[in-house]
Amino acid sequence: MRLSGITRKALLVTVVLAECLGCATRSSKRIYRLSKLDADYFLLSPDAPLLRTDRQTIRIPRSSQARPSDDTLTADCSVHGPWFTFSKASGSASYWIAQTPSLSEWQQTAGTVDMKDQWQSFERSLNQLRQKMCFASLDEYLFVKQRIAAGVSVPADDTLFYRYGFGPGGYVDLAPGMRLRIYREYSRPHANGQPSSASFQGTTITDYEVLGNVESGTRLGFLRTEKRAIGPTTFAANAFDNELAAYFAASIHLRLFLENLTVSGNVKSPAILIGASTDEDVNDGTREIENIPEISCEALSHRHVTCERFDDTVTVSPMLQILVNGSITYVPIGSKLWFVLPQTPGSQETGIIRTLRVQRLFHNKAVDVQFTRDAEGVSQVLLVGGDKVSWSKSAESKSRHKPPDFSRPSAPIGGF
Repeated sequence: MRLSGITRKALLVTVVLAECLGCATRSSKRIYRLSKLDADYFLLSPDAPLLRTDRQTIRIPRSSQARPSDDTLTADCSVHGPWFTFSKASGSASYWIAQTPSLSEWQQTAGTVDMKDQWQSFERSLNQLRQKMCFASLDEYLFVKQRIAAGVSVPADDTLFYRYGFGPGGYVDLAPGMRLRIYREYSRPHANGQPSSASFQGTTITDYEVLGNVESGTRLGFLRTEKRAIGPTTFAANAFDNELAAYFAASIHLRLFLENLTVSGNVKSPAILIGASTDEDVNDGTREIENIPEISCEALSHRHVTCERFDDTVTVSPMLQILVNGSITYVPIGSKLWFVLPQTPGSQETGIIRTLRVQRLFHNKAVDVQFTRDAEGVSQVLLVGGDKVSWSKSAESKSRHKPPDFSRPSAPIGGF
């Protein structure tokens, strides 16, 4: 039986109201909610409206410190995109207002609108407002940008794109609190260019922390290099892996292009780290790399970009800091909730999932991430930096498991 448009809309509203039975009693409890619509999963933020048909509105407090005069906040300090808008709240000097797509709009535009492209255009427009001195400071600009990224409701698989730029573009913007891990393999030269297991000599694992703040930008801080030799012989490690902090010292914006971008035939590009003192220079370098994936670092020098290509057998991965049962853990970006759970028999796994809790930072407060307590629901949750994951200690004590090995990054490369 085919439903009319009005009947279908009424049915949708009925379903939403049924899903939100008891929402009124929880109105003070803000949560992220994983919601399935048809075959697609969406992560609804605490800013999501009660009805899927309503436009999503995000209210953002304006800085009260050295704020620009309201007389200067004309239409030039607004962004009027087709899907993302931004302006001063009407009749209020205390708030910015951002509007983002609702759940029904995401569903209606699937396959017809490139929302990622729309978001990147919106980010560029926000940066133009910064250049026009619409914000009181760089701190306010970054707060606004991060607040909108945390508040937009998006397809679940795109969660990391809006927070870190991680997705089909194949790069990640490094942010304070992350770590950068370089896992490099070494082998002796082998005849005829053919690899051999007997030629494998060992690995090095080099870790950097990503430091900084909104005013100073990001920078790398060297932590350690762990050398793992196989057999009695040693090998000469790549010394430059330990020198990235000094090499990128003048860069306040760091962007890592992930490996596995096909250039031609079976040839693939390595990971590339670029840095610059301005967003504009990083974006210029990004366009060059996207147009010519095999580009050399020398060819990027005219863009005022510092660059390093990670050739040979090496994996470079941004690591996100999360808490797992109260312990600080770093996981490769792109990791899902399953990644940090113990491997257990079915009945014990059910007990862990039933008591599983995920909390995520929202406006500097930890709020719950709500999802269905089954394997499918767990498989849809992508971890973001700052997440707190916990489960019952009694359920954990019944399992005998080896914790995940995070030494070698195993997240997707080249985007999703």
